[in-house]
Amino acid sequence: MKDLVLAIDTASARGSLALLQGERLLAEYTLESPASYLNRLLPGIDRLLQDTQRPRTGIKAVIVSSGPGNFTGLRIGMSTAKGLALGLDCPVVAIPTLETLAANFPFTALPICPVLDAKKNEVYAAFYRCDQGLPEILGDYLLVTPAALADQVTGPTILTGPGLERYGPWWQSRLGSHAILAPPELRHLRASVLARLGLYRLEQGRPAFLDQLTPFYLRPAEAELHRRQIN
Repeated sequence: MKDLVLAIDTASARGSLALLQGERLLAEYTLESPASYLNRLLPGIDRLLQDTQRPRTGIKAVIVSSGPGNFTGLRIGMSTAKGLALGLDCPVVAIPTLETLAANFPFTALPICPVLDAKKNEVYAAFYRCDQGLPEILGDYLLVTPAALADQVTGPTILTGPGLERYGPWWQSRLGSHAILAPPELRHLRASVLARLGLYRLEQGRPAFLDQLTPFYLRPAEAELHRRQIN
């Protein structure tokens, strides 16, 4: 029997869990609202194992979203992944949120720009190439205004991610035919896609070191900004 792989995404309001056996997807669940992750994440993992009739001890790798995204959700997801990896003595792999969103569009010749709403009239974004099936980042991770991001779109580009719910129509108006908006069902993070990227990294011998496993925020959390102001 092939080893079990658990994937955990809590980077946005719509999180998800997936359980794979080798490359076979056994089950995938959606978890709505970051406010509920603290109460629903571990029971959700238990339900996933129960419904697939697989033991927790069978999990041999944990894949988790590293961010950017919701501060609270990322902390909960990362802490849960660390705890499981320690308890099960298995490797953990952290995958950037934007990379997972880009991976929804393999084998396209067009550039892909996943976008997350960063609040404060800013977005998290990056540009990717995915023509070989796996995302390859073009340039840097971005924390910019929607207008500044639009200025970087110079040709037909697939725009995707939860950020389209707020800014999609504006980008469509601003960019015209250069803005190819992903359909709603492909704008969200899927733990099964996260698992695929994590499995590839494991095959390449690239697991994360637990003591270096921290959320990738791009912007400091409000609590951190408040502490800096006090000091």
